[in-house]
Amino acid sequence: MVGALALLAVVGRVTGPEPPPPRAGPAPATTRAPAQRPAPPQPGVTARIEVGHGGGPLLFGAGGLWVGAWRDREVVRVDPRSNRVAARFPVGGRDPVGLAVDASTIWVTHPDTDEVVRLDLWTGRVVAGIRLAPLPFEAAPGDRRFQPSLVAVGAGAGWVATRRGAVARVDAASNRVVAVIRLPHPGLAGIVVAGRIVWVALGGHGLARIDAASNRLLGTVRLRLRADRIATDGATIWVGGRSLDRGLEPAGAVAGIDAATGQLRQVVPIGPPTGLAAGVGGVWISERDAAGGALECIGPGWASVGVSGLPALGELAVGGGAVWAADRDGSSVYRVDPGQFPCSAASVLTRPAGPP
Repeated sequence: MVGALALLAVVGRVTGPEPPPPRAGPAPATTRAPAQRPAPPQPGVTARIEVGHGGGPLLFGAGGLWVGAWRDREVVRVDPRSNRVAARFPVGGRDPVGLAVDASTIWVTHPDTDEVVRLDLWTGRVVAGIRLAPLPFEAAPGDRRFQPSLVAVGAGAGWVATRRGAVARVDAASNRVVAVIRLPHPGLAGIVVAGRIVWVALGGHGLARIDAASNRLLGTVRLRLRADRIATDGATIWVGGRSLDRGLEPAGAVAGIDAATGQLRQVVPIGPPTGLAAGVGGVWISERDAAGGALECIGPGWASVGVSGLPALGELAVGGGAVWAADRDGSSVYRVDPGQFPCSAASVLTRPAGPP
């Protein structure tokens, strides 16, 4: 079953003609992994992998775990079979932010240069650099800079978002910006693609939905929690954040939304999440507790279950039969095998990628 499943990288898969010929770029760097520390005696933790100076995104795609080691200006690939660093690719720029992976390339956003760069998945060589045109509106008087932050892939495109309140569609075949969609509010917190719908988390303003077929804004979904984190397995949109109902305990919640209809399925109270990642039929959440960190899983129609006593955890990813959790400063990644969790075994797998 595992062999038949592959991650819908970040939330989608880009397919199309071969990328354009490589342009000059920094030479890739592949290094041997340093000796790994013994796995700490926390429940379920089977490996600890040193990835350098992280602090960026964490995602599973194209058969590997990808870590944005942004303070090192690198993207790091971890081999899930050996639990070791397999490659480090320089990403250039002063301030890389967003990270996504499709079937053949890595997407990295650079707000300092208003650019998204695509790197070859296996060599790290630059295969495309896409400049983002000025915004069709002023974010401040006289200021139309795009300043990309987040990126997701799916529906034949890269979807590059700016916290200034817009999403640019980059055609994966031509590497050209073909549309810019203005959002109802600035300050976005996350972006995913499920089928032909692009979902954008807008913090306290809920979710915005974009139709990938027409590049039109379909409207917003309001929730009784902040949409601070978002993930999808293609069938359900999972959103986590602080509750907007003051005085409630626990102070956070996770909502499950039908990806096809946009209908709210369930809301589960939890602590404010520090990480959120979706597998088939379930979502995993990291949060703080008195001892350090806790990890929980939620499936459709049932309450959260999990364990505490873990290290303080940050970003999460799911894939390859495991949950991957970065420590709070991003320098280490823990592999957590879910044998002791009463969750579906499929919750640490991912759905096969559908057609773009």
